[in-house]
Amino acid sequence: MKPIILIAFAAFFHSISWAQTPGNIESVEYDSSANRWFISNNNSILVTSDVGDSYEYFGNAIATHGMEAIDGHLFAIGNNVIRAYDLNTAELVGSLSISGAGFLNGMGSRSGELIVSDFSTGKLHRIDTSDPTAMSSEVLVAATGTTPNGVTIDEANNRALVVNWGNNASIISVDLETGEFSFIVPNTGLGNLDGIDMDGQGRFYVSSWSPARITRYTNDFSSSETVVQGASSGLANPADISYSLQNDTLGVANSGNGTPSFHDFGSSNDLSEIDPKPEKAHWEANAIHLLSPMPGVWNLAIWNTAGQLKDERSIDLSAGNASISMEQLGWEPLHSDLIQILSPLGRPFVLRPGQHRP
Repeated sequence: MKPIILIAFAAFFHSISWAQTPGNIESVEYDSSANRWFISNNNSILVTSDVGDSYEYFGNAIATHGMEAIDGHLFAIGNNVIRAYDLNTAELVGSLSISGAGFLNGMGSRSGELIVSDFSTGKLHRIDTSDPTAMSSEVLVAATGTTPNGVTIDEANNRALVVNWGNNASIISVDLETGEFSFIVPNTGLGNLDGIDMDGQGRFYVSSWSPARITRYTNDFSSSETVVQGASSGLANPADISYSLQNDTLGVANSGNGTPSFHDFGSSNDLSEIDPKPEKAHWEANAIHLLSPMPGVWNLAIWNTAGQLKDERSIDLSAGNASISMEQLGWEPLHSDLIQILSPLGRPFVLRPGQHRP
């Protein structure tokens, strides 16, 4: 009789899994393919599509630390093992253990590749994910001399940015071609940096424990500003972070209170209209069509689903209509990419390749 009771209880528990709430969280990751957020939860992964109003389990997937959603898969660190899950089914498709790993912690990604930090050994590992069923690894940096934590990839500049633990912590820039690294911010004045990610304008967001803060840096790290701070904003030992280009929202895994927080930086849709200025931008026939009543420079940038800048261009156009083909730009965009545009009058647009204007 006992096994029957256990089975019945398990079935009942599964039926109410949507009501689960996070507990011991370390990582958050945005999935643009389904407009949802993954949250690590002890050894499991929760999913929310309504920024924390409700949650459900992502199958039986495991994550204790960093996660990256890219190339149709969720890659997750769970107790020093890197696992790849199908984004649609949550099915485990592959796993990788790294010999000699101490404490795998943060992850950054671009198509076909992960950069993973080892908190204990100071190493940075490069993971080939081109075949998630047979992942392989190599050492990118043998010793940073620091305690590396969060990682993100700035694809346009072929570099990884790594934040570090400790007092007056540093930020490292790593050349992805050579593995050479430099201290792009030797002394941030912040303690225990945990997460880092990039927005649609190429700026970097960094979480710190001391103080509990989100700091935003310019692309060259020449200046910074505090954009979220303190318990009143939901921050408590802010750990891993993830920036949604689609919604202009930063997700933060707050390990101190076991609750993710979501911070809006001005969401925009495929054709943003923030004022009545007579400017337009839309996608049609593998080209971007632009309209402005005045001559000037249009700034265009293309981003992948991982929030990494693929390329950017500035084009000086006359007043009136103009069409810019992908061949002219030298771009081969995927349907999942985002194209951000800033008009001569300062009006922003966000377009999806292959998606026509309504």
